[in-house]
Amino acid sequence: MSIRRVILCTQQFGNYWSGLGAYATSLAKGLVERGIDVVVIAPVGAQRINGVDWIEVEPARWDFTHGNWLSLSYAFARALKTLDADIIHFTDAREAFAYHGKIPAVGTLHDDYFARHRWWPWYYRRDYVDWIQRWAYYSIVTLLERKAFRKLTALTANSNATAQTISKRYHIAIDKITTIYLGLDLTPQPVDEELERERLENPKLLFVGGNMQRKGLPLVLRALKQLLPSFPNLRLQILGKNQNLGKMQHLAQKLEIQEHVDFLGWVPPDRVNDYFRRAAVFVMPSLMEGFGLVFLEAMAAGLPVIGGNVGGTRELIEDGVNGFLVEPLDERALAKKIKIILKGESVRHQFISAGSTTFQQFESSRTITDTIRFYQAVART
Repeated sequence: MSIRRVILCTQQFGNYWSGLGAYATSLAKGLVERGIDVVVIAPVGAQRINGVDWIEVEPARWDFTHGNWLSLSYAFARALKTLDADIIHFTDAREAFAYHGKIPAVGTLHDDYFARHRWWPWYYRRDYVDWIQRWAYYSIVTLLERKAFRKLTALTANSNATAQTISKRYHIAIDKITTIYLGLDLTPQPVDEELERERLENPKLLFVGGNMQRKGLPLVLRALKQLLPSFPNLRLQILGKNQNLGKMQHLAQKLEIQEHVDFLGWVPPDRVNDYFRRAAVFVMPSLMEGFGLVFLEAMAAGLPVIGGNVGGTRELIEDGVNGFLVEPLDERALAKKIKIILKGESVRHQFISAGSTTFQQFESSRTITDTIRFYQAVART
């Protein structure tokens, strides 16, 4: 069955702040290029693109969920009542929570950390400064997202790791979940000797992410403390917004490294590449990670990467081949790997070259092709 019209419901589009928004924007562009009519339903203020029909919705003024996904699910459901399409695609599967229509609906799984939730609150105390609030939030969202996932006709996952965890923890048949790796519509950028010299003369570590604790920022700050005696002009640049930003700034002060740390907040997508190009190492040693689309952005910019040895990151980074993997919370190992990349010319060249190859294996065109095939399979059922 051919797919003629798709409705994308997404909390982020165009001027996004996370991989979810990058995925939704790239997907819409790719579907339009393949001749499919696309309707995007997104919050007021999202950045429009040419070639798509557009419907704006408003989340509730108060919504305790990240990205306002719960109230957006009701706004999406109201908007969908008068629309028709072959497929409705919730780019964050949670946002199908309030949907009750007859059109086949699918959703994308970007993470599994709610599914990994532990009901014992003290489990979170070691790793998170907001452990009580996090435990309470996870306790609620675990129940809500399980209901949303189960009502969808089918699901896509950004990695095999995400698919397996969701299937196991929420008792969803694994054949209902299709792994479709995410890709980006970017062109790999060459790295010449002059750029490498500039990167290493005044080296910068780069961290990009919103959920700063889960993505390992405290570990990066502690590793920076260990590295400064050997690299006194080393800096850490942090891109992203988060409710615990003040606590991360306090940790930097406690470690007495605040003069070497730049908290830059949210940066528009069209400016992020400038930071990738000027950095010496991209570092995001997550405690849990569904995939890590931002690693592909770094690889496209010719930047060596270090990630956490967890989840879908292991399907993207091969330790010692196109980057390094470190165990969560092992600050000594992280500092050691950063030092190797800063000092090892051959390692840098290998990671930059292999990273470019990896990026090309995850091109957005492949994501679009696989997604259309997925739509067709769903429409036939």
